[in-house]
Amino acid sequence: MIKKIYFFFTTSSFILGQLIFLSNKSNGTLVFMGMFCPIIMSYLNIEVISWIHNNYGNQATNHFNTFQFITKSIFMIAMSYVGIKIFNLNFRIYIPTLCTVWFVFHVLEAFYTQSLLSRQK
Repeated sequence: MIKKIYFFFTTSSFILGQLIFLSNKSNGTLVFMGMFCPIIMSYLNIEVISWIHNNYGNQATNHFNTFQFITKSIFMIAMSYVGIKIFNLNFRIYIPTLCTVWFVFHVLEAFYTQSLLSRQK
């Protein structure tokens, strides 16, 4: 079920970003960088979590979640820097969009991980 949610939001944010990009490049880049990239990163995280859980069990999954905190922090700092300094996006719109999408999908990852951990290997 959660992977279907990822598929829907990935597809819709990509299409929305492309349509907006045709009319306004700055806003299209904002949607791409602020929505599509965090969703893809979050999806990659749940795939890695699934692989670790299936191959190494609950304890390794918990250790990866600790490491994941560091990688997500680096990702958010890098995305903020790239969006504001390199692409010159409006930080008043970009940062709240990036943080909101990241938070929502971070919660989805937590529910997914909890469902994996509650299952016995």
